[in-house]
Parts: sequence; C-alpha cells; structure tokens
Amino acid sequence: MKRTTVVVALLVAVGVGLGASGLLAGAGDEAPPPTVEEPSPSPVEEASLVEVAGDYRLWPYTSRGTSVEGRTLAINVLFYADAETTRRAIERREGADWEATEEAEAAATADAEQVAALVARDWADAHSSDRYSYVEGPDGGVWLEETFELHDGAYLGVRDHLRAYESPDGAYTAVQAHEEYYDWFRLRHTVPGIDDPAVRLEDEFIHGAVDAEVSREYRGIRGGWSDGWVSVIELASVALLSGALLRRRTRAAAVELARRGRREAGRHADAALLGAALAAVIVGVRVAGVALETAYPGIGPKVIAAPLYLVISVGIPALVVARAPDSEPSAALLGVVVGVSAGFVIDFAALGVAVPPALLVHRVALLAALGVVATGRAAGDRPVLAAGLAAWVVGLALPLADVI
Repeated sequence: MKRTTVVVALLVAVGVGLGASGLLAGAGDEAPPPTVEEPSPSPVEEASLVEVAGDYRLWPYTSRGTSVEGRTLAINVLFYADAETTRRAIERREGADWEATEEAEAAATADAEQVAALVARDWADAHSSDRYSYVEGPDGGVWLEETFELHDGAYLGVRDHLRAYESPDGAYTAVQAHEEYYDWFRLRHTVPGIDDPAVRLEDEFIHGAVDAEVSREYRGIRGGWSDGWVSVIELASVALLSGALLRRRTRAAAVELARRGRREAGRHADAALLGAALAAVIVGVRVAGVALETAYPGIGPKVIAAPLYLVISVGIPALVVARAPDSEPSAALLGVVVGVSAGFVIDFAALGVAVPPALLVHRVALLAALGVVATGRAAGDRPVLAAGLAAWVVGLALPLADVI
C-alpha cells in the first residue's frame, strides 16, 4: 500500500473517530444519555418520589442544581439510620458505640475464611462538584446539599465516590455511590457505572459479620444509570469489623501487549523503543499523579494534574517527532500505535474500569493522529507531519471544550 493511501486512511480515521466520539459524548459523564423520558420541569413530579422511612419521600437522583433538569446519577443505596451513624458505619471508625451480638459473633466464626479475605478500605473525606437531592415532607419540598462525601481510592487514579443525603427527620440517609476514574485527556472524572460500587459497599455489610439487615428492593427508578434496584441497609448496634472485598484488577491484556512488543523489538528496535517510551509516559503520568496526591494531601489534585497534562499534550507528540526519524515510516507507525495502545490498555486495566464507547473511539482517533505524525516525520514529509499535529491538537481540544 502506498504511503499516501496510508496517510489518507489515517486522517479519515481521525475525522471519523472524533466525530463519532462527539456524537457519543456523555457516555462517561455523570449524566448519561437517558434511555427514558427525563423528569418534567420543577416541581418534582409526584410519581417520581419514593417512600423510604419517616415523613420525607425521596426524589431518588442527584442534580447539578436545585432543579430536575440537572439530574445526574440515581440514588442506589439507602441506610435506615441518620447521617452520623451511617458515616461511622461506612468508615468503621474506632470508638463508635457498637456492641457485638451473639449472632454476629457466631457469624464471624462461621465466616472466618470470608472475613479473612477482606481488607480495610481507606474511606476519607471527598471534595467535588456540588450535587443536590430532593425530599418532600409535611411542610413541602426541600433541596438537600450533600451531608457528607467519602471516597476510597485516588483522585487521579480510580476511586469509589459516595455522596450522602440525610432526610430532615434523620430517618434515613440516601447514598449515591459511583465509580470514577481521572481521564487525562478530559482533565476530569469519568463515571463508568454505579452498580459495582454499590455492590462493594453492600458486601462490606453482608460479609463483614455485623448485625445489619441488607436487602435489595426494586423501586422502579428509571434513568440516571439505575436498573430500578436499590441496596437497603438497616444498621444495628454491633461491632464493625474492618474490611472490604479485595479489588480484582485484570492485567491480562497488558501482558499480551508486552509479549507482542518484545517480538517486534527484534525487528525494529528503534520503533519498539519509541513505542515503549510512549507507553511509559502514559502509565508514568498516572503513577506520578497518584503518588504525588498521596504524598502531598494538602495540595489540590488539579494543581498536580496541570503540569502532568503538559507531559501528555506536549511531551507525547514531541517524543514522536524526536524519535521517529530513526525508524522506517511503517515501523514508526507500528511502534507508535502499539506503544500508545499499550499505554491506554495498561492504564485502564490498572484502574479496573470499563471504557465508555465515546472515549474508546476518541482514543482511536488520537492514535490515528499520532500515527500520521510518526509517518510524516519518519518520511520527512512536512505536510503530512503538520496534518498529524493539527489532528492531535483538535483531538485534545474537543474534550477540553466539553464536546466529548
């Protein structure tokens, strides 16, 4: 295949990829494209309120503002306890006024192997964008701010994020649990789903040998990523055992890509070295971000993210421009595609999250853009190089402009 044909095909892939990712935009955000009709404008529809406990019915969603038009994610966990009790239970805070029951102690003995397989989760205060929920009681409706937020994981990595809303009479605490990871190409969090973190939170009370009633109730909630079911946890005074399910992170895809990289290195060492360096940059940025966030908790995550983003946006194409001339055009193209693909796969595999379709298409488009840069630079073709760099800039600009 002639070089011109390859370049044209790659540029078409960039255009189609960016266009498709724009059409699919929102797949990883907190407000996914609804599969049913959105709630009607405020006030909240009577039919959308659910009975929980006490005098206040709940609108089972969160919102960006004090209106239903800003609806984001669905409430997926309900605690029959006030916010303070709920928080102490989730954090398994030492000094809480819990007393062990005979049933709980027996369960702990019977389920010793299960309990031993659990590890303590490091729940900590979270600070993020404001989200509101709504309740309606005897004196009318009221929009609630988060009573507390907790997260387990790293802001610049992957984490479970909880937003809790206490009913005004303290009869229950509604929790919105979701998983999110920091996307370096969007400079914000992406939510792959809400089911798994709710199950993980639920499992802490099922397998934690504590006296808590855990059940699933179908509440017919539509939209906001909900399948209609809610985890319901009724707390009792018991000794809370520290622990949670071990995170299972697969790295099979990364191992396979590493093997392919070694085979190609024998034929085209320079191109393979370029690919390995690109993969290292992508993975290194993630590792550095999480490490710095952990080492310096007093520094805002976005302050850490800013210089690291420059490593991605400027450093990656600069590395391609600097090293591609040492390789044949086809080898440079292969090295860049394999290396950057490996970086993306290792990053997502380490986070253990599902990739939203829009972002997958966007990454393919960025790959194509870098492939054009590598081909043009290796062949000494300046127009092709310029076209690839322009496509890279457009690919970075679209998510920053909130198009993707």
